[in-house]
Amino acid sequence: MSNNNLGLLSYAQTRVLVDDFTTSYRFYRDVLGLPLKHPDESGAEPADGPYACFVAGDADLALFTRAFMEAAVGAEHRPRDGVDAVVVVLRVADVDAAAKTLEARGVVLAAGPVDQDAWGMRVAHLRAPEGTLIELCQYDD
Repeated sequence: MSNNNLGLLSYAQTRVLVDDFTTSYRFYRDVLGLPLKHPDESGAEPADGPYACFVAGDADLALFTRAFMEAAVGAEHRPRDGVDAVVVVLRVADVDAAAKTLEARGVVLAAGPVDQDAWGMRVAHLRAPEGTLIELCQYDD
């Protein structure tokens, strides 16, 4: 990483804050099929939270209970305001195939596969249980 006088070593992870941890956990694990980064030796899964970290290619995508994060920073609990503040982007080999797989798993796409010529990629969009926007993208290196 660049020398920015912070001692920054790397980008660590994206952490999605959720209220209904169990439903979100099952979505990221079962519907998106993301594997846990640190499975418990006993085979127990952190389905009840408050934290789970998944592997998404070369990156980490974590779930964390919003109430715990708010407590950590001393913030008051606020309801989601419905405005997208983040998009989780997952690069896939074939957007159309991935979209069909997700639809077979019961996902209703927010927007089906379409070429975004200005972006140089093909994309599809869906929402996680609490509304987080997820983009599937396909592009050549």
